Amino acid sequence: MDKKTLVALKKSIEKWEKIVAEKGKDLGSDNCALCGLFATKDRKCVGCPVYMKTGEPLCRETPYIDWLKHHAYRHFNVLLGDCNIMFTPCVVECPTCKELAQEELEFLKSLLPETQKTKKKEKRENGKEI
Repeated sequence: MDKKTLVALKKSIEKWEKIVAEKGKDLGSDNCALCGLFATKDRKCVGCPVYMKTGEPLCRETPYIDWLKHHAYRHFNVLLGDCNIMFTPCVVECPTCKELAQEELEFLKSLLPETQKTKKKEKRENGKEI
């Protein structure tokens, strides 16, 4: 993974850490560093670590889709169709939201290169802030 992609992945992880902590919100691709880098007309997610893991564009086949569907059906009372909704900020509003946000966070963390996972684990074990 190149440095630019790693930085974007870490920023995306930070976004979801804030959402799980109920201090952040999801604005879809508008506040996703990975989307900012890869979700363009020309690239169509190719090269994104999420795309590389799933083989699907637009975060399909990830916990993110369950997060969107949950908000659409439970909190926005919208028929979702093909996951194309007028985007309203999504935040943790119920225990299910919290679970789904945590699943997305864990999914993104799983995309970190092994060296990065080891560094985070060592920092936690030494009691340092991540």
